[in-house]
Amino acid sequence: MSRIARSLAAVAGAVLLAAGTAATGHAAGEPESGGWIRLAHLSPDTPEVDVSLTGLDGESVVELQDVGYGDVSNYGRLPAGTYTAAMRPAGAPPDSEPVITQAVEIEDGVAITVAAVGLNADLSGRIFVDDLTPPADGQSRARLISAAVSSPAVDVTTDTGVVLADQAEFGTATGYTEVAGGRWTLELSSEAGTGSTTVDLAAGTVNTLFVLDVDGALSVVGVVDSTGTAAAPAGGIETGGGGLARPDGPPTMLVLGAAAAALVVAGVGGTWLRRLPAA
Repeated sequence: MSRIARSLAAVAGAVLLAAGTAATGHAAGEPESGGWIRLAHLSPDTPEVDVSLTGLDGESVVELQDVGYGDVSNYGRLPAGTYTAAMRPAGAPPDSEPVITQAVEIEDGVAITVAAVGLNADLSGRIFVDDLTPPADGQSRARLISAAVSSPAVDVTTDTGVVLADQAEFGTATGYTEVAGGRWTLELSSEAGTGSTTVDLAAGTVNTLFVLDVDGALSVVGVVDSTGTAAAPAGGIETGGGGLARPDGPPTMLVLGAAAAALVVAGVGGTWLRRLPAA
């Protein structure tokens, strides 16, 4: 079974916070301003990588290890400024040539998702601005990121006819659609074929639905981006898990490898990973 379809009974590893231990509110040393960023590996034939995020001074502020296809980090908050995201083969020296780099601008009050997409031979970076405005009472908001390399464009509708994506091109994100909170059946269509899956869109949440190639078939897997009443993540407390989850099993935090997870945040605080309880 693939990494994405697999449910983890528990995620082993450590969260190392160089600026103090995370608390139930703002962690010690966490910036009071700045923006939010999460990182995603969406390249199906690119092996596991180590991901770093460095500032203009060349100092690494975030390091993610053993990141595989379908892995999405939690949001982390950083001071506004210019950063460079780099992916290297897992275990490679930090000064080795990266397989891809992406300039990233962090803005005050703005949440973004930075993703590597496409096949390894044509790997590219994408930056998506995440609108975490809460939905109306009893509703859920969702947008779709088209990242299946088998499909130049995809259509996604609910079984009741609500259109979530109309020929959404590869490597792009749709706008947000508001639907009633609950479990939805989604119908997928592309040049690669058709499919059907279910997703849970709980009332009060903002969600990203990733279209990916899973076990040789087109599939949608969802991330809860925000569950609170604020229009942006608040130190991880009102922020969604950020990891891909299957609707037919326990929420799956596919972050930083199946066997071990390590996140080093140098100079800032905040919880970038959440661990699943044992099943």
